[in-house]
Amino acid sequence: MKSFHSNQKSTRGRKSWAGAIALGLTLSLVSACNTATPDTQAEQENVTSDQITEVGPGEPIVGELVTVRSGITETIDDNSFVMESNNGDPILVINPAGAAFTPPEEDIPVQVTGQLEVFDAASIDQYGVQDLDPALYEEYDQQPVIVADSIALAPRPQDLSEAPDEYFDETIAIEGDLRPLEGADNAFALFEEGWNDDVGVLVVGVDQAVDTASLEEGENVVVTGQARPADAAALQEANFGWDDDQIQEFLSRYENRPVIFVEEVYPSAVPPHPSV
Repeated sequence: MKSFHSNQKSTRGRKSWAGAIALGLTLSLVSACNTATPDTQAEQENVTSDQITEVGPGEPIVGELVTVRSGITETIDDNSFVMESNNGDPILVINPAGAAFTPPEEDIPVQVTGQLEVFDAASIDQYGVQDLDPALYEEYDQQPVIVADSIALAPRPQDLSEAPDEYFDETIAIEGDLRPLEGADNAFALFEEGWNDDVGVLVVGVDQAVDTASLEEGENVVVTGQARPADAAALQEANFGWDDDQIQEFLSRYENRPVIFVEEVYPSAVPPHPSV
């Protein structure tokens, strides 16, 4: 088995991002020919980022569609950046989607979905981006690369709760421990270990994204969707069946909190926290 690991280090043309996110970085795997629907997401195989950097060309994981969450350690140019695996090896990400992705200014993780390949510096034009400078990519030759289909900010529940304005009207991917919301079958709350909070982040529209019977309290899940301010109109749209008094009572406890209108929910590869 050939390893992707490289000991080469270079800073040519790159901006260093201090304080890389120390996450239990995980990766979800589905067939590259499949559309990422809630059903296929829930059934997909989960592997760790370390397995990416340890496999070699020709092995089954190469050529598959993967989703990986981590901090950005470096940017190379406007079309690419580097994420770090658990074992410290780099994972190159190339963004050929057309719309430029601006890395977050703070230490906020991102979630990338795309096809995993073995980077070929000699055929750099194949990655769908014009005018890439081969000299900036030499050290990543024969290393793992994810050719991104989508990139989303991936804040922690506490990050989102404390600074929601940064994420409103953005598609985000957030990971946390699930807790049911009493009296609202179409919603749940997300928490995280070590966060001293009794309200959490509200996720609504759940019955449209996943079979709620398949979710268990305390399960660690990933939610993708749009972050919006919590207000009466948002809760009415969520179709809880609450009257005006119930909505206002909830908002009094949920002041200045965001609501996530869910697109997908699927199990994380990280086990639920034992404290839940």
